[in-house]
Formats: sequence, C-alpha cells, structure tokens
Amino acid sequence: MNLAELGLEHIPEIQVPQQLILALKEFELSHKRFLVLWGPTGTYKTTAVKQFLRNLAKEIFAQKGKVRSYDIKFVRFVDMPKLWAEDEEVFYRTKLLAIDDLVFSPALPERFLMQLFSLIDYRYTIPCKTIITTNHDLTRLLEGEVSFQQRIASRLCDENLSMLVFSKVRYRTPNRPNTGTVKW
Repeated sequence: MNLAELGLEHIPEIQVPQQLILALKEFELSHKRFLVLWGPTGTYKTTAVKQFLRNLAKEIFAQKGKVRSYDIKFVRFVDMPKLWAEDEEVFYRTKLLAIDDLVFSPALPERFLMQLFSLIDYRYTIPCKTIITTNHDLTRLLEGEVSFQQRIASRLCDENLSMLVFSKVRYRTPNRPNTGTVKW
C-alpha cells in the first residue's frame, strides 16, 4: 500500500507546533478513541495529522513489512460521500481513521448526517481511533435542539473517550499582529 492509497500524499515538510505533535503522541498512547483538533484555518491541523500518520505508516511498515488499507486512512470530509458510496466498510474497519475538515452545514443532506452519526457512534463503541480536524468549536453544538450534529458532537466531546485540542498558531499570516496591519 502506498501513501496515496492511504490519503497521505503531498505532505509539506514544515515544522508544526509542538502542542499538536504532543497531542497526537499522547492520543496514540492513550485509551481515548477520538482526537479533535479544532481552530481557525491555517493553524497546522491537517499538516500535523498527515505527518503523524505518515510516520505511523512507516513504523507499521518497518514492523510488519506492509501497511494494510485497514490500518490507517486519511480522508477529506468533502470526499466522504463519494468514498462512502465506493467502500463504506473502510470507514468502519480502519484502525486509525482521520477525517479532515469536518464541516456542519445546513446544506448537508440529512441522510449523510445519519450515516456520519452511525459511523461516529460505532467508532465510539469499539476500540479504534479517530482523528478529526475542524474549524468548529464542537462544544457549542451541544446546546439547543437535538439534531444529528448535536449527537455527533456529544460523542466527539465525551471527556472519557475524547481529547479536544485547540490549535491557534497561524502560518498563513505569521506576521499579523492581533490588531492593526501586517508587518512585512
């Protein structure tokens, strides 16, 4: 299995914040089932996850001589409906699944939200790991009327089985002060 088949091609060789590296290592060694990296766009979330998974794939290859399709999978959230139609089982069987850029939008079909909740609920009940990156503060979805978004957020925010890590170090505008203009 090559990196493209795992969804791990085109990984920038940049230094990501130590906070994210430590969170990923802690998650790997913990009993937690979900790691949610959240924060604004451009805070290294995706790059950190891809680098972590690539290194893990190399470790698995060194130990076993191969990396199977159900060992690791990285998928962009926007690609999930298409991939779901092709091979739904991969989402349920993969030991370490990473979903990049989870978005809750009113435009999402109710059927897809039901499928997503079913997947998250299933992965909540079995000992496999899921990493999710998002721009949403999922704890805000826990209030209000019951919806599939709220039910998904409740699973992902469970203190016993989840880690929530806020990523705030921006690389897209590194010299921008909190107020005022950019210093170039």
